[in-house]
Amino acid sequence: MDIIFKIMLAGHISVGICALFLFWFPAYSKKGSPRHKKFGNWYTLSMYGVVITGMAMALLSIAIPEWVKPEAFVDSVNKAEVREGIVRFALLLFHLSLLTLVSVRYGKLVLKAKLDQQSIKGPFQLFITFVLLVSGALILWFGIVTGHILMLVFGPLGLFISITNLHFTFKRHIKKTDWLVEHLGGYIGSGIAAYTAFIAFGGRHIFTSTGFMQIMFWVAPGLVGVIFISVLSRKYTNETKG
Repeated sequence: MDIIFKIMLAGHISVGICALFLFWFPAYSKKGSPRHKKFGNWYTLSMYGVVITGMAMALLSIAIPEWVKPEAFVDSVNKAEVREGIVRFALLLFHLSLLTLVSVRYGKLVLKAKLDQQSIKGPFQLFITFVLLVSGALILWFGIVTGHILMLVFGPLGLFISITNLHFTFKRHIKKTDWLVEHLGGYIGSGIAAYTAFIAFGGRHIFTSTGFMQIMFWVAPGLVGVIFISVLSRKYTNETKG
């Protein structure tokens, strides 16, 4: 079973790296152009790969941690503590995968919705958004109880994305350019999650800084993402008015 898990992990990392690179191509392509659509679809597919492999690994780790990571239990005195650590990480991985799924699907669906929110009121999208809302609250609570810094980062991010998505979904009066801001927010939100996860789980072995600097590495994608959304929203809003 650990071999299957390692294959999944290799696939997860591979499609994740592809997504990190592909993220920038539609962002800097002309809105609505064939290049924008092509790279946007490739990015979406790669993120779906991240979601599928991430959720599969998370569920396996929760259900059978001893089979998934047998080496962690070999010389362990307190196997219950090891199991708890693996399950806690798996819950965070599942939350991140769900966050990514909600953001990417929302960003794609909102293109169809524009001034009519019916496209984003489908049962599946509403279901996973409400699940993300609950997941964000639970992850935040676990973070507060355990002092786990990544849970304190990703819990609120999940809450923010689910609440803002639901706000637009059931908003009565929307402006002509609101859908564009939501589209950008959905895709950039998924990018924030991807880059934060890379830095938190993989990049921390490259960036060996500790303490305040490491926290800054985790927070930086979110700050850059918010600025990016703001700049592109103004740009495309002005283009629409022109």
